[in-house]
Amino acid sequence: MPNRVAPGSGLKGHALYLDVDGTILDIAPSPDTVEVPSDMVPLLRQLSTALDGAVAFVSGRPIRAIDALFEPLRFPTIGVHGGEVRTPKGEVMRDQKLAQELMRVVPLLRAGIASMRGVLLEDKGSAVALHYRTVPERGREVLRVAELVMADVEVPSDFAIRLGKCVVEICPRHLTKGSALLQMMERRPFRGRTPIYAGDDSTDEDAFDVVNRLGGISVRIGDDAPSAANFRLPDPGRLRSWLLEIAAA
Repeated sequence: MPNRVAPGSGLKGHALYLDVDGTILDIAPSPDTVEVPSDMVPLLRQLSTALDGAVAFVSGRPIRAIDALFEPLRFPTIGVHGGEVRTPKGEVMRDQKLAQELMRVVPLLRAGIASMRGVLLEDKGSAVALHYRTVPERGREVLRVAELVMADVEVPSDFAIRLGKCVVEICPRHLTKGSALLQMMERRPFRGRTPIYAGDDSTDEDAFDVVNRLGGISVRIGDDAPSAANFRLPDPGRLRSWLLEIAAA
C-alpha cells in the first residue's frame, strides 16, 4: 500500500505532470460544470516559471477543452489520454486517420444511449466517451452498449474500451498517458528532469508505472483503490495545498 502523504519535495530538477478532473480540479456532475479555483491559474503560472516551463497538463479532455478551462495558459498538454499531444513548441500531434475511423461508431453509440437519461456522449475527436456521473447505477448498461457497438462495427484492433470514473471510452489502444509522457520527457525543458505525476483514476496507472521506472514521484489522489502510485493524497484540495507548499519551497 503506498504512503498516504506525498513527499515534501522542492521543485529543482523536476518536471510536473498534472491530471485535471479529480486531481487539480474537483469532480463535477458533468465535464462542462467543473470549476477552476480563482487561485489556480496564478499558482500554475508560478510553478511553470519555477520549472522553466516543465509543467504539463494531462487529461482525458481534448486540448481545446483544457485551454478553455485554464485560459490564458497554453502549457504543454497530453489530451484524450494520449490521443493528442501539444509539445513545448506548441505543435499539436494527433493521428487523424485513427480519428476518422473511430467516428463510424458515434451514431451507433448515440442510438444505444438514447433512452438512458443522464448518460452523455462526448465526441473528443481522438476518442468517444460515455459519461454517467449523474446516474452511476447505469455503469453496466453503458459498458454493454460500448461492447455491443465495438462487436457490431468493423473497428480496427487499434481501438479498445477504457474504463474511468463514471465514464466508458473507446480510444486508440496504443495511445496512453504513459506513452505520451515518455514522448514529452524526450523534449526540452522536460528532458533530463525527474517527473512528478499526479492523477486520480485507473487511466493514470500506466503513467504511474512510467514515472516509477524513471525514478520519479507518482501521487494517486482520492480513494484507496489499488495503485502503482508511491504516494497518496486524499483529495484535489490537499494536492493544491501541496503544490502551494512546493512552489514556496
